[in-house]
Amino acid sequence: MAGRILIAHHCAEIAAELESSLSAASCEVFRAENLCAASHLLHQHPDLLLLDMHLAETASAEELFDLAADLELAETYCLRLCPPENDLVKMRQLAPFACGTISPPGLGEQILEQINMLRRIKQAEAERNQAQELLLLHKMEVEEGLRSAAHIQHALLPNQMPDTPAFDFAWRFIPCETVGGDLFNLLPLSEDILLAYLLDVSGHGVSSAMVTVSVFQSLSDRTSQLVKHPLDHPPYFRIADPAEVVTALDRIYPYERFEKFFTIAYLLLEPETGRVRYCNGGHPPPLLVRSTGQLERLEAGGTLVGMGGLLPFEEGEIHLRPGDRIYLYSDGITEYAAPSEEMFGEQRLIDFFRRHQQAPLEETAENFIRNLMDFGAGQAPTDDISLFCIHFNAPAGSLRLAGEHKRAVRRKAD
Repeated sequence: MAGRILIAHHCAEIAAELESSLSAASCEVFRAENLCAASHLLHQHPDLLLLDMHLAETASAEELFDLAADLELAETYCLRLCPPENDLVKMRQLAPFACGTISPPGLGEQILEQINMLRRIKQAEAERNQAQELLLLHKMEVEEGLRSAAHIQHALLPNQMPDTPAFDFAWRFIPCETVGGDLFNLLPLSEDILLAYLLDVSGHGVSSAMVTVSVFQSLSDRTSQLVKHPLDHPPYFRIADPAEVVTALDRIYPYERFEKFFTIAYLLLEPETGRVRYCNGGHPPPLLVRSTGQLERLEAGGTLVGMGGLLPFEEGEIHLRPGDRIYLYSDGITEYAAPSEEMFGEQRLIDFFRRHQQAPLEETAENFIRNLMDFGAGQAPTDDISLFCIHFNAPAGSLRLAGEHKRAVRRKAD
């Protein structure tokens, strides 16, 4: 079928001639003798209205306005039918909603040509609208996925810190709008060892978040045997060395499989001694700021995780003294940019922590984030911003002895 045509014409003879010509070309034709009847038939959604401009000239402004509204609602094109001697400018003013004008002779051929062109336009518009609807649906699905991924990411962050007098902890996390791949955690592996790590999966979005969730599960002491190896004799487990864990992660998460790599700073903390063993897999090196202000970067480790063991991962060891602090952070901090596009950088990070070495740890974390946001004029970050702070008070054993001594003194005084 060539199309569905509505003819609105004051002359029944001309309308019948047009109907005969169009019907012969397999068009389905409707006829109306006035604008009121034409508006009613527009409810059947014809492809095209052929409007006799004599009807338009004798119609009221209100009738023409209603016709234009009905045409838009029906998504029907309109062509003006008028003799060649008519004033074309006037015809356009009377029916500005029409998309063209045709005049005799050869009305049938002109109309069929216009019909074919307009139907192609209408089909293209329908395809465009369908594509827009599919795009909107896809966008809504992506946004819902991002919201779900962000919720999962937040749920994996630590909600409480281990109760140990040897250490104080503080952390801050500002997610980027597109969901990044940062994650950090702190959990006790035994009575005398705590695990702390901060990782950053490449890219953004749901795929990065899903890799983050998977690595979180791999580093769980309950759902994985990666960090604690079972033994058949007391204490029935062995805590894996940091380099051993990072090497295993590099094997489990090859880039070829996930099309993602990640970086990680992995630390084992010993509250009884202040000993820290660590391995840094391509991550910005954690900063050790001594109580004296001296700076050390915890650089021992290797390359990005997922590169297939290009180089062996090494392990580092330090011993904390009372008042020392370790700062783990993601590159979302150092790459956070000011409106001038200048990046925050590592040096500002170091200078801030040195200046605030004696301030309470929680206050330091809060003031740092405020300082960072001021630097960027409050712009939304383009990558996750993660900061994890560790303060060493003193060896747990000496703190217990000091506490027992104080209690004994109080009892004696009583």
